[in-house]
Amino acid sequence: MTQPSRHALLSKAFTLVVALGALTGAGCVRRQQTPDDRMLRAVEQEASSGVVAIATTMADSPSHITLCSGALVAPNLVLTARHCVSRAVTATPSCDASAIAVYTGSHVRPDVDVPVARAVRTLHPTGQVLCDSDVAFLVLDRPIPNATILSMRLTAPVEAGDVVVPVGFGGGPSNVVGRKVARQMSTVLATGPSANAATGAVLGPREFEVDRATCRGDSGGPAIDVISGEIVGVVSRGGSCSANGNHVYTRVDAYSRLATAAFSAADKESNVAVRDVPKGDPSERRATR
Repeated sequence: MTQPSRHALLSKAFTLVVALGALTGAGCVRRQQTPDDRMLRAVEQEASSGVVAIATTMADSPSHITLCSGALVAPNLVLTARHCVSRAVTATPSCDASAIAVYTGSHVRPDVDVPVARAVRTLHPTGQVLCDSDVAFLVLDRPIPNATILSMRLTAPVEAGDVVVPVGFGGGPSNVVGRKVARQMSTVLATGPSANAATGAVLGPREFEVDRATCRGDSGGPAIDVISGEIVGVVSRGGSCSANGNHVYTRVDAYSRLATAAFSAADKESNVAVRDVPKGDPSERRATR
């Protein structure tokens, strides 16, 4: 049976997002339901292969590797947090695509594992401030095989009371960085702009706060709406790995234009001809540009 082209897969992923937006714009009202264990298991199973690990190596310190999480939103496009792929957080954020590698699997060790793809381009908001703009897209040098493509909710914001589940490589309750685990279901406490005196969270207009904790390694991972199965945010920052409240996410719908540009860039990259080197060395591949 003929396999669909990468261009077709990208187009299908983007068409699904547009179709969902059309339903919302046509007047369909999103109703809050009470999620149950069945819904949670379905989300965890669907997202299991669509969440990837992202390792960023510092150019001036090759042994220094930062491990984050991300979501595959097209065969060669990953959604993550901007701070995961930036050289500096407190100075001018500078993203270097050549230092970013992507891994799959349930337990990742970037120091010994072989990446399945590398970034060739990053797309992110302009400006020097990460808060309220902590989102980035990575265009990869090749599609990731046998992985689930996750959809983003780009047309409707998350609301207080919504229930999400974060998935990432923070190890879950044991906090073993590198192990992919879905965290506990989290309730959205507030959306920005606002300040929560009870938890200490200060939210920008494009952020929301949840009650349940994430930890190191979960950064950049998706917050998935338990009802719809769509990505509504990415892990940005938070308090401790165990305390409730003050766990902040960046909304993806606030960056729908950036997402559109990212889909276009990924589509162009997928059309770059990649051909195998003659059979003498099948491990080498060369991209013609």
